[in-house]
Order: sequence, then structure tokens, then C-alpha cells
Amino acid sequence: MKHIKIIVIILLITLSTNSFAETWNEPWQKEIIQHAEYFVFGKVISNDETGARIKIIKSFSDGISGEILVNGFSMLNLMSSSGHGLHLNFEKDQLLYLFLNKREDGNFAIPTPTSGYATIDEKNNVLATYRHSYHQASVPKEIYELTYSEIWKYQKFKKYDKEKINNFIDKQLAKNPAGFGEGEVATFFLQHVAMETAYLLDKPLELKKVEKHITSDNFHSRISALQSLTGNNNEISKEYLFNFIKNEKNGNFEKVIAIWALKKTDPSYDFRLKQLSKDLSDEDTGFGGNIMDPRIGTHFPTPKSAAGFYEK
Repeated sequence: MKHIKIIVIILLITLSTNSFAETWNEPWQKEIIQHAEYFVFGKVISNDETGARIKIIKSFSDGISGEILVNGFSMLNLMSSSGHGLHLNFEKDQLLYLFLNKREDGNFAIPTPTSGYATIDEKNNVLATYRHSYHQASVPKEIYELTYSEIWKYQKFKKYDKEKINNFIDKQLAKNPAGFGEGEVATFFLQHVAMETAYLLDKPLELKKVEKHITSDNFHSRISALQSLTGNNNEISKEYLFNFIKNEKNGNFEKVIAIWALKKTDPSYDFRLKQLSKDLSDEDTGFGGNIMDPRIGTHFPTPKSAAGFYEK
């Protein structure tokens, strides 16, 4: 038994060491979409040391079709490296949505090893990122394509089907905030998608539509709702965000999201926020998660630094 314990300890140390071989600062999804040149749906033909060969099934972008090789990363900001190298964690016959950039060698890159793609499960649901790869949602394939086809068109051409999107958002937000209880999860994911889609479309939501999500018990709903107020230049909405930031009972992560939303909406609040920053927490919160996750290098400010000097 003693030898078994020693082996387990050694294994844990080895896993920890390998996981920290390379760590990076994971970009947010909005940055990824804006940076990407192509958005496609494809199937993995093979994946080896040369890269992943993908057969394009559907392209949401012009100028890409057939078979391509994905063999690099376009937004990789390494925070630590031991020279062990990085690889694509794709499997043969896997179906993927990919955000791609063309490389100098004529092949293609995804942003990082853990971002810029979405997988499909056996129930035809997409494990999708709308905010950050740390915070993902499982949504039906048709919902993913409904929202992301419009998000892509907006980010590249500044147009989208407003009627289609408004109907989807209004339908989801008409329901009471859902959580992770039995029978609630599917609704929670759709509400998450609705609010995050609004943010990715630079479509500010009305406070009365999302306030019940800000005051809900669900951490993720609070973040989505606060972020969806970005660009809402209504004085009531802006003061609501400012008072939310002042309230000591609110969490640090949510406060940072509210600070970013308010700064982007009305830069005239910068002075008030800097004055307030002396009373805000300087405790690191961040995304949390497994310390062996290579995304551990992702930077997230404290409320004090976000209100004072840091910009997302």
C-alpha cells in the first residue's frame, strides 16, 4: 500500500508538471470572432504531428472550401513554456465549428489549443463558447447556427437579421431565470445564449428585461445580464451599474463585468470609478477552475484595478 501511495503521488506531480509545461492567457470570445478570417463547420479527417486535416462541410465565409490543414495558433499568448510543445486535441471523424486564420504557409490556425472551436455531442448539441472558453454552454445545433451565423455577419459586415434575433432573445428572457436544477439546465443555457448573443451583436438590452437575472442566484446569469447592459446609455441603467459596483454584497467577478460595461457605455464615469476604486476589493478572483488547466495564465483584474486603470 505504501508503494501504491508513492506511485500515486509521483503520478500527480508528473501530471501537474506536464500541465504547467505551457500556460496561456485565453482570449475572450468577442476578440476571437473579431480576429478570425473564416468561420466553418467541418469534420476531422486526421490529426497527427503535422496538424489536423479538416474537410469543410459548411462555410459561413467566402474563400474557403475542400480540405484544409490546421497546424498553428493565431492568438496564443504564452505565459510559461518548457518547450514540450502544443498539439491539437482533435479526434478522427469529430465534427467541429472552427474560427480560423490563414497562416503564412498557406495553412490555417485556431486562436489557442482551447479556443476557437466548438464540438458536437451524440445528442447533436454544440458545446459552445459565447463568452469565454472557461464558461461554455450546451445548445442545440440549430440554435448555435441561428445565433452564430448572425453574430458572424454582424462582426464582419455590421448587419444581422434583427427580427430573427429579437424573437429569439425575447422568447428566452420572457421566462423566469433558470438555474442548474432538474429540468432547468436547457432553459438556462438558452438564456445564457440570448444575453451573450446580444452582447456579441452590440445590442444593449433594457434593464427591465435583465434585472431579474442580475438579482438571481445564478452566477453565470448575473454576468451575462450585466454585460448585456453594455451600450445602454439610459441614465437609470448606468446608475444601476454604478450602484451595483458600490454594493459590498456583490461578487468581485460580477463587479468587474459591471465596471467594463459602464466604462464602455459612458467614459464620463471613468473619474467616478477611479475615485470609487480606493474602496473596492484588490483580491484576485479570476475564473477559478483547475490549477492544472493550461488557461491558468488568463488575466482577470480585481475590481480595484478594473475601476482604476485596467481596460478589457
